[in-house]
Amino acid sequence: MKKQALFILTAAILCAAFVSCGGKQSGTSGSQAIVVNNQMVGRADAPIEITFQPDPGHWLTSTDSGVASYFEKKARAWAEAHPDVKIVPVAQSVNINDSMGKLLIQAADGNAPDFAEVDSFVLPNFKQYLQPLDDVLAEKGIDKASWFPFAQEGVTYNGKFVALWHTTDVRVLYYNKALVPNPPKTWEELFSLGQELKAKDYTPLLYPAGRNETTSCDILPWFWSQGGSLVDGSGNPVFDQGNNRTYLLNTLAFLKRTIDSGISPARVTTFGTDSDMNNEVVAGKVAMFVGGSWLSSQLRTIMGDKEFSDTWGLAQIPMPQGGKRVSTAGGWTLAVFTKDDQKRKLAADFAISCYIDDAAMDEYSSISGQLPCRSTIYEKSDFFKNDPVLVAYAKELEFARVRPGVEIYPAISQEFQVAISDVITGAATPEAALRIMSQNISQ
Repeated sequence: MKKQALFILTAAILCAAFVSCGGKQSGTSGSQAIVVNNQMVGRADAPIEITFQPDPGHWLTSTDSGVASYFEKKARAWAEAHPDVKIVPVAQSVNINDSMGKLLIQAADGNAPDFAEVDSFVLPNFKQYLQPLDDVLAEKGIDKASWFPFAQEGVTYNGKFVALWHTTDVRVLYYNKALVPNPPKTWEELFSLGQELKAKDYTPLLYPAGRNETTSCDILPWFWSQGGSLVDGSGNPVFDQGNNRTYLLNTLAFLKRTIDSGISPARVTTFGTDSDMNNEVVAGKVAMFVGGSWLSSQLRTIMGDKEFSDTWGLAQIPMPQGGKRVSTAGGWTLAVFTKDDQKRKLAADFAISCYIDDAAMDEYSSISGQLPCRSTIYEKSDFFKNDPVLVAYAKELEFARVRPGVEIYPAISQEFQVAISDVITGAATPEAALRIMSQNISQ
């Protein structure tokens, strides 16, 4: 009996040693367990290492606990399915301009991470360094046509998808349903309704006009609607030439008219972001305002879901007579830099599994409060197809455009914001403001 007990004990010790030194258990490969944190996703001894630069807000590092938990779950599931691969995150600055500038230099030098999140606004600057992803999308059964038109166009280079747009936003007209039973579609309808609302002591229309990129994003649809272009195909400024000049003057004159007619207050120049309008909106005297899609979640938090839904409707931004329906979209993309074909496919697979496929985009968007950029999500997801606000956003995304991702754009945008402020405050006429804008850009 003693010998038998000794044999059993010895066998147990050997078995334990085998498991700890090389046998497989759940969550281990060799002696290494799966790790999911901001230093590594996967097993330390995995032979394939892929570097990934995520935006801090769209990753485990998000300050939103729901978003962080989501990525922990998705990253772990992917690591378990790919035991030979480890994803090594690369820290990115919270300053988007700085991080994108550094990434572009790395890409030009051939030292970029294997894949990274790239702000859609600057993606055109990266396209020549990116790898095609069409074959991986086909293998995963994801139709390129499922993305909204602006996103398809934005990630295409030489006829190939070289990035995957994974989140977006859009600008709309919010209107108080009790005060505005039929939201205006044109400028003239807006001014006519605005006078009626003003006579009833309401603020007919708010929009951001402070010196911030938000202002450019919210006001550019009025310029684009007329057929305006800020730059030509080579990225050179043309906003002050030919018809573009006329369209920009029309836009500035329209903004001035909103102030002179009294349908908008001059204090719109103090709204640096869309959120700066929230206090006035909640106070109950605002009839309409132009702003981004994120405002609905902010206002729901302040007002409560029911009050927001009962009070506010969404519609297209009113356009000049005969103008095309258009809005502004933004968002982030995922792009692969590595030329190693195995890593390229694995990186794309990770991106698709965590951000892009139906299940991922549906769950991540519903948790984060951001908008899916694939129209099919709104058709399939109960969360998105049953919410009238989200359905309205989807409708406007069909008509969305993005800012030109060219080197000169930030300077144009800053000067545009100055021109808007000067015209609204009366510091300059539209003609004088455009002349100064043009002179400053050409210096």
